[in-house]
Amino acid sequence: MVRTRFAPSPTGYLHIGGARTALFNYLFSKKNNGTFVLRIEDTDLERSRSEYENEIIRDLKWLGINWDEGPDIGGNYGPYRQSQRLELYKTELNKLKDKGLVYECYCTEEELETQRKLQLKQKKPPIYDRRCLNLTQKQKQQYILEGRKPSYRFLVPHKELEYIDLIHGNMKVDTSLISDPIVVKSNGIPTYNFACVVDDYLMKISHVIRGDEHLDNTPRQILIFEALGYQPPSYAHIPMILAPDRSKLSKRHGATSVKELKDLGFVPEAVLNYIVLLGWSPKENREVFRLDEIIERFDFDHILDHPAVYDIEKMKWFNHYYISKILNTEKIISYIQDLEKNSLKDDNFLLVYKNIVEFEKNRVSLLSDFIEVYKMIDNDDITWDNNLINEEIKNYVQTLIKIKDDLQNMNFDSIDSIKDTLKNIQNKFGFKTAQIYKPLRFALTGKFEGIELPKLIYLLKKEKTIKRIQKFIENSNNME
Repeated sequence: MVRTRFAPSPTGYLHIGGARTALFNYLFSKKNNGTFVLRIEDTDLERSRSEYENEIIRDLKWLGINWDEGPDIGGNYGPYRQSQRLELYKTELNKLKDKGLVYECYCTEEELETQRKLQLKQKKPPIYDRRCLNLTQKQKQQYILEGRKPSYRFLVPHKELEYIDLIHGNMKVDTSLISDPIVVKSNGIPTYNFACVVDDYLMKISHVIRGDEHLDNTPRQILIFEALGYQPPSYAHIPMILAPDRSKLSKRHGATSVKELKDLGFVPEAVLNYIVLLGWSPKENREVFRLDEIIERFDFDHILDHPAVYDIEKMKWFNHYYISKILNTEKIISYIQDLEKNSLKDDNFLLVYKNIVEFEKNRVSLLSDFIEVYKMIDNDDITWDNNLINEEIKNYVQTLIKIKDDLQNMNFDSIDSIKDTLKNIQNKFGFKTAQIYKPLRFALTGKFEGIELPKLIYLLKKEKTIKRIQKFIENSNNME
């Protein structure tokens, strides 16, 4: 029975790399009729926040990644927050104690750092020297009198460890080069390598799919599995995601969290489609896939063994494609409402947005582009940038004065009637198209480009259009 898990730490928003890890685990479980588990690894007491956990859950659901067991829905192998599983870790630690496979360590952080620097200076690998392995009771008591509390280190057996990575193939590790890891800290909280071993075993996780930054953790975890007498799961380490300059992906490279992408105006279908291609290649001459198509095709054979490059411009292409060719108007509006926090729900809002979406869906890349058009229509407080004022723009006023009466009598009921009137005005005064369109657009929006002018006028309707033109003319004396 395939059981996979996504185990985020609620110390920040869901990163694009974490979203991809969750997606790959979800896809593999669904492909194999298995179970996908959400587990919250919140043992970092200082940085874990419930608001981050809530945001991670919201973002996963927004992407369409749903779990079969988790902290919000329960399951047979809970609790699903590590902070609620401390007694389970104590039980497993006691098993290691009974086998003599852990030992108390009283070293301070300062002492460990001094040892590490000395080893590096001597060009030796920074491996813990086991100075606390054979402490006498008297020595331990002295440390306790000094106020020190022990952590517990796992005694790494020295051997050549072999295991199969489902992406990287056969792996061999000389465990004598692995430092004895702390499994429980002096405050009684388990470390990552110990807690996830216990959880993966007790939750019957069959496959651990995660980023290859965890490759160094895998030998430690396998050794702990073996020490407890448990069968390790299968491991698959997916390639890292790099920035366009092939450096480590960070905030300086733009939006890197799902929340940021959502706030920018990306739709979940496009984000999901894009991130699955960061490391997975379906070997088909296409890039756009529905979720059910991805599940059908997903396997480890098509996961790359080299880093993927994150390109937000490429993701914008996907977003444009989904907006223009796949999503219907009602779905797009529902996403806009979500982006706008559902603050605008009246009938006029829906009607205006329906028109905006249908007019602009072939042009825009982001949902926020629709919102900008709406704000342009809704906000009558137009400002004209004085830094843009030149002789040509001053002439706009004279043009608008000439054609104002004709605009007043225009039929605003359809885009075709607006186009016809503008064409008639053009012929009447001998204007070129730009000589009418440019003044009108600038007067109506304070900008030189945007939605097609007849569509803009249709959305504004007569009252707003005439009012804005009149305001532009009246304020012309302030534009010197």
